[in-house]
Amino acid sequence: MKRVIILSIGTANPIVVKALSEAFGINQDLLFKMLYNAPAIFLESAEESLADKAYHLLIQLGLEALVQDMNEVAPLPSEPVDIAVYIDDPVKLTTVNKKLSEFLGCPETESLQLLLNEPSVVLGGVSIATAESLQKRLDAEVIASNPKTDLYTLELTDDNESERLNLISLLRNQKVSIPAGDSRWISNLNYEQLNAFMTRNLSQKGFRVYNQSYSRFRILLNDFDIHHSVQTQFLIQQIGMPSDALEEIHTNLPVILDESLNHNQLQEKLAIYLQAGLSCSEERIPFGKYLISVTNITDPDKTKGILDKFYKDVKLNSDAAMWKAPLPLESLLSRFLEKQLEYIGCEIEYEY
Repeated sequence: MKRVIILSIGTANPIVVKALSEAFGINQDLLFKMLYNAPAIFLESAEESLADKAYHLLIQLGLEALVQDMNEVAPLPSEPVDIAVYIDDPVKLTTVNKKLSEFLGCPETESLQLLLNEPSVVLGGVSIATAESLQKRLDAEVIASNPKTDLYTLELTDDNESERLNLISLLRNQKVSIPAGDSRWISNLNYEQLNAFMTRNLSQKGFRVYNQSYSRFRILLNDFDIHHSVQTQFLIQQIGMPSDALEEIHTNLPVILDESLNHNQLQEKLAIYLQAGLSCSEERIPFGKYLISVTNITDPDKTKGILDKFYKDVKLNSDAAMWKAPLPLESLLSRFLEKQLEYIGCEIEYEY
């Protein structure tokens, strides 16, 4: 007798569920759970001929599978994770969305809404094997988060100082470390601390919660020693700064070293820059909708043509030096628009 195990969804799409359901008489909802929570037992105590047939069908459909004897230990499922997608190059949005919709088995309009609603969590309660399969398909960053083991950041949003102090008091009661000085951002809360805080804060107001796995950051270079060869060589060789531009860069500090990093990448990069002797700081990139301002408009007609794809009734005079968006756009669309405008020489500033 044999056991057949689905190891991963592999290159298959959810459409295979119908074929498997008809071939083996298994409920489709159960099959969906198997695919996205692999490794999962597909057949147990099956005759060898049936197991062999099932294995080859699974492989033909693009799934990763395994046949083993009943006395062997079956692979254990992973802890459930939530999966988010971050598109570093927004020009790839259409391609990424098409592949994501195929992976999820939903219309492209639905997968697009998931991507636009940052932090773009596209699946919840699935296995790490599913995250790995999705990463192989997308030209984007796939982030797996286990909500129970991840850390969280709180942004205390209430401008009323007494209300903010009340929230801080609740946090201190949970033995949360509160930074000196700026008390608006409080990081590294674990799952239990966060739940206890939210349970005691009955109003559920005055704060925002960020899963640190999904948070995005940029790194600013604040200072370096123009006469220190180790620092300048690092900037030239590792960062790619032109040697003949270092003095001008030093004059115009701070400058951005990294545009967008997740929390783990942030810590790794900051450690590297610190070791090189650079003075750097982090800056959180907020999720949500952004207003943009466009300057250095050298071709008003082309600029208006691009803006018309995102906004209605765009008015841009032939001698316009600046244009400001009347309404905010989702972060991903804002970055998509920015790329197109930069291509024709415009400069973009954000209002968060």
